[in-house]
Amino acid sequence: MRISRLHICRPKCTSHLFASPQLLLKYSRQFVAGYAHEAYGHDSLPYVDLVPSPNDAIFVAMSGGVDSSFVAHLLASKYTNVTGVYMANWTQPRTPRQEINRKISMRISKNPERLRQYVEQEEQRNRQSMELGVSCIETEWNDVRQVCQDLNIPAIRLNLEKEYWTEVFQPMIDRYSTGRTPNPDVDCNRYIKFGKLYDLIESTAMQQGASKWWLATGHYARTAIHKDTGEVHLLKPNDRTKDQTFYLATVPQSRLHNVLFPMQQYVKKEVRDLAIKMKIRTAYKPDSQGLCFVQPTVSAKAAEQAFREGRKISSNTSGYRHFREFLSEYIPENEGNIVTYDGVVVGKHSGLWSATIGQRNGITGGKIKDQKEDGPWYVVEKRQETNEIVIAPGRNNRWLLSSAMTCCEWSWLVDNEELPEVYNLATRGELTVRCRPLQNPMITIRQIEDLGNQNIRLEFTGTAHGIARGQYGVLYHRDRVLGGGRTESIELSYSEAERKQDNMDRLNDTV
Repeated sequence: MRISRLHICRPKCTSHLFASPQLLLKYSRQFVAGYAHEAYGHDSLPYVDLVPSPNDAIFVAMSGGVDSSFVAHLLASKYTNVTGVYMANWTQPRTPRQEINRKISMRISKNPERLRQYVEQEEQRNRQSMELGVSCIETEWNDVRQVCQDLNIPAIRLNLEKEYWTEVFQPMIDRYSTGRTPNPDVDCNRYIKFGKLYDLIESTAMQQGASKWWLATGHYARTAIHKDTGEVHLLKPNDRTKDQTFYLATVPQSRLHNVLFPMQQYVKKEVRDLAIKMKIRTAYKPDSQGLCFVQPTVSAKAAEQAFREGRKISSNTSGYRHFREFLSEYIPENEGNIVTYDGVVVGKHSGLWSATIGQRNGITGGKIKDQKEDGPWYVVEKRQETNEIVIAPGRNNRWLLSSAMTCCEWSWLVDNEELPEVYNLATRGELTVRCRPLQNPMITIRQIEDLGNQNIRLEFTGTAHGIARGQYGVLYHRDRVLGGGRTESIELSYSEAERKQDNMDRLNDTV
């Protein structure tokens, strides 16, 4: 099914608002009054929030979920030039097996009847997968369109599937194939939402003759102007349990000047409660899980009906698919050995992509023959040259503890004039880094080293657990995001000398 590049849907008439602007403002004021004392903490004083002028053009990136719908209601109740924008990023079917050179077992390939059945099943799965992708897109677009009709604002549908495939999906598959652990949400924000979408909105605003325009999203984050420097900073939101600044760390600083995050002052539970009170159509929809194929594809109407009937939307009822199953359709199997840290083969894996550093290994839950240590065992290394996954006992074993990391493709959210002060803050132990979205506590930094070519080395004051190559590292000073980059290598706190001594001890034990 081909989706047009640009489709604008304007309400044919003034629709009845489920939640009037007056009602929304009433609930919003009550909420802010009740929770304002919790907002931002000590870092709020030096900042002034970005506030649009009455006639500014505001474009709301809408996914069909409750957060972006709430943002649209919030802004449409106050501003007259608001437009909802939906990105159609994914309608791809699963890649046919013959195109990814996946091995077909000898048992199937030598039996004509089994081979025929196998091909038919593959074709059926391809059709179902395409239907799922289209169904997901159409369900989300329908919810976005109806929310915009309720608000009497136009809705724009953009097809960014080609850009998403090139900039986000294919690089993700390539990195998983080599044993790395990418984060496609970070790349989607940088290259799609605040990349191509940002550019298209800027072009649209210029065509409309808007003197000033904004891109608003449902992210839990904050952009604000620093009073002393006049620069726009990316900051943590009030709801630290939903903090999404990790996913935004590589968005170019120059683009933050036109970005609004209205969810900055809200707590997620209260947003959903407010959405229900205001009768926003999408109030009952489950939170998005990322890629369309692995998230619930339930409509707003079906979600509300399930809630009123006391039914929970589960993986069995919403079309949810395990991410590993999803990846297996795009990455060829490459069977290899699972080995212990001292080289004992204990099982097989289907590919380096099938395990993550720090993940508990499901093959060996307890004692392994000829090993002194008991389980559980965890993945500590993925060796691309030998196609081996290495495991070791204990969650906090020394093979999972690192003392430094090197990040490539580093993107700063600070000016060059500020960098010397950033380096000084590191030596004073005032900077922290996250290697996972909601990692807590964060890792304290004691030194930053610029290696050139957008490569940064971060040395820790202590040790960090389970960092994987391909993950992003995001640097913070208190509430402010300073930058981020992709992890290229780590340095274990377990030294080479200690390794050699352990090997000697094991050899002596076997004599």
